[in-house]
Amino acid sequence: MLKHNSLQSFAFEERQFRLWAASTQGSAFLTQEQLQLAQIMPKAFGHYSVYLGLNACLSAQLESPIKCAIALTSSPYQGCHALMDPHQLPLANDAIDLVIMQHVLDISDNPHGVLREASRIVQAGGRLVVTGFNPYGVWGLWRWLRLRGGVPWRANFLAQSRVKDWLTLLNFGDFDSKPVYDCSPSKMRIQTWLPWLIQPLSAGYVLCAVKQETRVHLLKTHWARRSVKAKFGLAGATQQNGHTHQKTTGDK
Repeated sequence: MLKHNSLQSFAFEERQFRLWAASTQGSAFLTQEQLQLAQIMPKAFGHYSVYLGLNACLSAQLESPIKCAIALTSSPYQGCHALMDPHQLPLANDAIDLVIMQHVLDISDNPHGVLREASRIVQAGGRLVVTGFNPYGVWGLWRWLRLRGGVPWRANFLAQSRVKDWLTLLNFGDFDSKPVYDCSPSKMRIQTWLPWLIQPLSAGYVLCAVKQETRVHLLKTHWARRSVKAKFGLAGATQQNGHTHQKTTGDK
């Protein structure tokens, strides 16, 4: 679990992940991740999308029906449109149709808070996409046994079930999940033959959720009930000895 609570530390971890992304292992993994993201993108629609994460150029690389894409990172990077604090996004409530969070939860010391902030800017019917590392896969086992050090092994490795629970509380549903593997194309055949066996052991995942419509239940207040009575001439009615008596200005 990462131990930092400042934007500077978050930006540092972001830069470290970019160095890993340039390595052979990181590049192979992120290539597979991008392929899975590409399958989700055609389902998105609307006017605005926001990309939060490691590779700001990803927003331009993915083919999306949403043409206006904004890339935000916490440290300067090619393709970045503006710097951001993931805990305080400079965007209005319910303004964005698609938000992609590429391993943002993995490098935050408050992933639930960051997810809540991202959900704030997604409008009803919009999509929130989260990529993460699988704690139950081979990489998660290496991390647990401390057989590997550095990036990405010191990431949070949040289980999909946990992220889904958070998203459900934030009024998201219609989940769509895809596994991300760390292997060469020759090994991809095994995933096709035995997906039920390989998927739980994937290195990471891409999770997409749709923000649900908020249902509002109107409750009549005391003054509203009185206005209804007044409408039907019952405002001055009183109950006396089991009979209704209408007060007038001449009544004492």
